[in-house]
Amino acid sequence: MKDIIIIGAGAAGLAAAVTAADTAPEADILLVEALEKVGKKILATGNGKCNLTNAGIALSDYHTRSPETLGRLLEQMPTQRTLAFFSALGLACMEDSAGRVYPYARQASMVLDVLRLAVELRKGIEVRCGCRVEGIRSTEKGFQLTSETGERLCARRVILTTGGRAAPKQGSDGTGYALAQSLGHSCTPLAPALVPLKCRGKWFKTLKGLRVLCTAQLYQGKKCLGSQQGEVQFTDYGLSGIPIFQLSCLLTAENEIALDLVPEYALDRLREDFLLRQRRSPGESVEDSLLGLLPKRLQFVLLREAGIDPALPVGQLSRRELERLASLYKHWRIPVWETQGWQQAQVTLGGVPLGEIGADFASKKCAGLYLAGEILDVTGACGGYNLHWAWCSGMEAGRAAAGRKRRHNP
Repeated sequence: MKDIIIIGAGAAGLAAAVTAADTAPEADILLVEALEKVGKKILATGNGKCNLTNAGIALSDYHTRSPETLGRLLEQMPTQRTLAFFSALGLACMEDSAGRVYPYARQASMVLDVLRLAVELRKGIEVRCGCRVEGIRSTEKGFQLTSETGERLCARRVILTTGGRAAPKQGSDGTGYALAQSLGHSCTPLAPALVPLKCRGKWFKTLKGLRVLCTAQLYQGKKCLGSQQGEVQFTDYGLSGIPIFQLSCLLTAENEIALDLVPEYALDRLREDFLLRQRRSPGESVEDSLLGLLPKRLQFVLLREAGIDPALPVGQLSRRELERLASLYKHWRIPVWETQGWQQAQVTLGGVPLGEIGADFASKKCAGLYLAGEILDVTGACGGYNLHWAWCSGMEAGRAAAGRKRRHNP
């Protein structure tokens, strides 16, 4: 009988293990992981550099169906909590101009290295990889877990940190939701988040690989659901890049992305610029006359979208045609088909409702159970917010589970 079993050795699970061991050094803790190694998803974060938190943690950076509850939880999770946790492990960190915090070495592997050192050597926590938990039930003495091979594990308390459904190759395949539901919890509808979007259009193969600094807005009919500015990447299937990832969290039905490809230009100024170019060189082709604002591939596509022949002398265009083209530069609407799915999603939208856990991340449905990380209905924006939630919720759950063990089992 273990004192604590932690199911899932990702960011939240590793933070929970370290904190539980610090809280109750005498506790017998087991960390189980379905994959052959712990922390695989950590290695992929921040393009391999691991953006592990952000200097400006705020409720507005998260999506949840329980904003009031999340706001209260975040109050006990300032950035300093994450920084202090890693400082104690020996990890030096640095903050960039946008408030994103990285390991000083700019290597995600360094983050995982200090966590593994703490768990496996300094804290003496037992780690069992290649062990997928497929069943769990509450007993009079605690919990009985069943692995896919039929092995049974027993614990007085369990911390569920299995992650969500995003990036299943990195260990998050959604099995944790079934485990939570078998113990009385519910689950909100799930959707891929921070994910590229498949869009409808015939130009994407022409624009593949092009990156443009612009403003992207998500529309449902005439309603603007959100706006993001930054580098948008065109792919052969649609759109990618951080602004698109952020907007993917707001998807509903029948959406369009509107791109302002020249955000520094007001519409009136852009119209006047086009007219000035026309007056200056009326005999030049439209393509040559407008050269200098956008990449040539993108300019060609927009001309075709506006129904304008790029080879036509610009002097032959009417004022209305130039104004229509300027409007397209400022508000090019692209229909969204669907997301790229779970394989390319960074995180999961939805999960176990926050109303089903307490302030210490203890389950309100099943005594002795704790939940932390992506399995809960909390989704952060790009910029270190999701890892911050994982570390801090894992720490809270680990401390509470071990603290309860210490009080009842001196």
